[in-house]
Amino acid sequence: MSCVGVVLAAGGSTRFGADKLLFKYWGKPLVWWAAEALRQGGLEVYVVTTRREVVQAVGEVSGVIYNPWWRLGLSTSVKAAVTTLIDKPCILWMPGDMPCVKPATVAAIAGRCMGGLVVPTYRGVRGNPVASCRDVYPLALALEGDVGLRALFGQVPVEAVEVEDPGILVDVDTPGDLERLTC
Repeated sequence: MSCVGVVLAAGGSTRFGADKLLFKYWGKPLVWWAAEALRQGGLEVYVVTTRREVVQAVGEVSGVIYNPWWRLGLSTSVKAAVTTLIDKPCILWMPGDMPCVKPATVAAIAGRCMGGLVVPTYRGVRGNPVASCRDVYPLALALEGDVGLRALFGQVPVEAVEVEDPGILVDVDTPGDLERLTC
């Protein structure tokens, strides 16, 4: 099954106070690292955003999905991507503020998408990125508000895949998170 990767990068960075996705980590914007894990994991990459600066920062992508409704919550980005990529058998969802996910994790999760959702775990704790298989798309299109695919847990099969990657639990929400960041 051939998965594509989607970088979720349309949020407002409200807890950070500025556009966190553009802040540098090891000389590259945070959002670049998220997209790079998808690229290195062998996926075709799309980005959901509202800002030209993010498109420039993310690096090479196969497509940009514009989400003018981002203020209505994460579900609008999910729906915009599913609508655009409805013909793809699998979408792997990478939050743009997760610079520490290993490409091997991306490949492992993408390769397991046969139905429902696939979620990585590290020492038993669920993290990101999550993969959704085509059978989940109708439910994803019905999501409302500031929820993502985790709102579908309990409604669809979920396969947990244990990975040796603490990066699946690391995101940047505040300036302090960025200061403490070590991948």
